[in-house]
Amino acid sequence: MQTNDDFSPEQSLKLIQSMIDRAKESVRDNSFYLLLWGWLVFTAALLHFGLMKFTDFKQPWLAWNLMWIGVIASIVNGIREARKEKVRTYLGETMRYFGISLGIIFCSLAFIFGYYDLWHFSFPIYILIYAAACFFMGSMMRFPLLKWTGLSCLAIMVASVFAGYQWQLLLMALAVLLSYIIPGHVLGAKEKLQNN
Repeated sequence: MQTNDDFSPEQSLKLIQSMIDRAKESVRDNSFYLLLWGWLVFTAALLHFGLMKFTDFKQPWLAWNLMWIGVIASIVNGIREARKEKVRTYLGETMRYFGISLGIIFCSLAFIFGYYDLWHFSFPIYILIYAAACFFMGSMMRFPLLKWTGLSCLAIMVASVFAGYQWQLLLMALAVLLSYIIPGHVLGAKEKLQNN
């Protein structure tokens, strides 16, 4: 069995390069999910608000069916990533299982809120989850922008508790703009710079 002492300089450089390449892929993967879910939630929240405020449409909540696009895209992207993955990293595994856990939490809450008709309490709780999730992801990725924009959602969550239901939709859109969309675009730009 070969030990670390048996690595040639070329093998060591290849190992280091493969780790750097995997870190770059991890940044790109996280950017994809932040942008996908950020833009979907942002669009659904604004669409729901617009349908409630400016139309007589009886079921404005149907705007949230956009989330199925995210579910399908996340599953397809996750399968594609798993097939091409050569090296598994601690960060990659942590983020994968954390993302799955978030999906379970959001789906379970949607079921509970729907069953008990508690939708008027849902958005402050969702915003709180965004705050905690982004703080955790930003800390794990050593990406301060994501960590601090996530924490800024705590103030938005407090404001949403005192806001009416339709205004909570706008605060939800603001929360994902700050905590998902902006950091997602910054991560994407970092990935492009790393590849140049």
